[in-house]
Amino acid sequence: MIGNSDYSFGVFAIHAQCVMIGSPIGTMKLPPSLPISALSVSLIAQIHEHRGALRSMALLSPERLQALRYQATLESVGAGVRLGAAQLSDGEVSRLIGMLKQRQQYEQVNESDQVTRTEPSIKLNNSASAYDFSAELLTDYEIDELLMQQSSEVRVFNADEEQAAGYYESLHRVYEWVSLPTVREEHLHELHRTLLKHSKKDVWHAGKYKASANHRSFNNPDTGTRSSLPGANPLEAPDQLNNLLEWLQSEREHPTQHPLLTIAAFIAGFHAIRPYQDGNARMGLLLTRLLLLQSGYSQVAYASLEAQLERDRDAFYTALDRTLAGIHNAQPHWEPWTAFFLTALVDHARRLFSRLERDKEILSVLPKLSSDIVNLAREHGRVTMADAIRLTGSNRNTLKLHFRKLVHEGKLMRHGMGAGVWYQPR
Repeated sequence: MIGNSDYSFGVFAIHAQCVMIGSPIGTMKLPPSLPISALSVSLIAQIHEHRGALRSMALLSPERLQALRYQATLESVGAGVRLGAAQLSDGEVSRLIGMLKQRQQYEQVNESDQVTRTEPSIKLNNSASAYDFSAELLTDYEIDELLMQQSSEVRVFNADEEQAAGYYESLHRVYEWVSLPTVREEHLHELHRTLLKHSKKDVWHAGKYKASANHRSFNNPDTGTRSSLPGANPLEAPDQLNNLLEWLQSEREHPTQHPLLTIAAFIAGFHAIRPYQDGNARMGLLLTRLLLLQSGYSQVAYASLEAQLERDRDAFYTALDRTLAGIHNAQPHWEPWTAFFLTALVDHARRLFSRLERDKEILSVLPKLSSDIVNLAREHGRVTMADAIRLTGSNRNTLKLHFRKLVHEGKLMRHGMGAGVWYQPR
């Protein structure tokens, strides 16, 4: 794993007044030192306090950890695309993920069918049926699965769903790369291709550097006017991104500052370059997750950082824009971005810790059957009445009472109507 996740806090304190971040990157004039306030020092200390408390997660069952990760993935996809212009609820994202999984299974079945068709066909004896066609009622669960499979075969995604599908698959790519010794240019291009693979309008530039300027305007809180944030010149973007990646690797091999400050500076530098024609904001979120995981901050796999940023959406963009607005100056104003970034990580860790503690309290007071239902929902991301009947062996009417009470008490959320009803953990 890259990065020194146990970087000595005492060593960091020595560099608190002047933290070296390397020479200027291309035409983007990053300062030779990054002044660190007492607030940032305090925030980093709080992050490490919560990180120590979260080590108790190692005692959780693999099923519970998987359920936390599934829920975090669902929330991350929804919040990640909503931080842009997309409008998808978490429920819609959950259904989208279900369709993606069904499509993958459908493609695998088709591949195996193609292999089977090459083998000699077997003629059935008319007097002996190969299958018992006697009528048999389908369960709610089986109906849901059939409807999901049908929709996954014929459904065309809209623009928002294309973004969400790409973000979901990009998250899996990020997890595959946690152990990469170096993050290189080709990794970023591949991640960008995955991010935009479902978007038909973006095929022409997926995984390629931008072909034209992509300035972004914003309301400058310092001047009160509408300002423009110029990205790197398209001709200079490749060199600037590669220099930024070289600086990142240098910081990891010979650190001069705390890893969280390195990540914050890298993400700001990436946003300043905006190397791709579109999708840079989502790439910034994905790279933030990758760098945090590589530096040992595994809590971002079990609670959504994107959801935390969405809750503080206005503060997020304001802080980043205030720093980017002067990043080409001789002495950029780094504090707005670094303070927000570290504060978001503190709040993120605190929310995960509170959730784990709340889960303990809930499960300790629930009747066993209700507790089993909640665990099922968390392990699989969702649960239906048919699931509960099949996995608990309990009576439908008894389960109805437990489901109704769990929804009333806010422990489960109900989605759908009639036979398509399913429940999601809160």
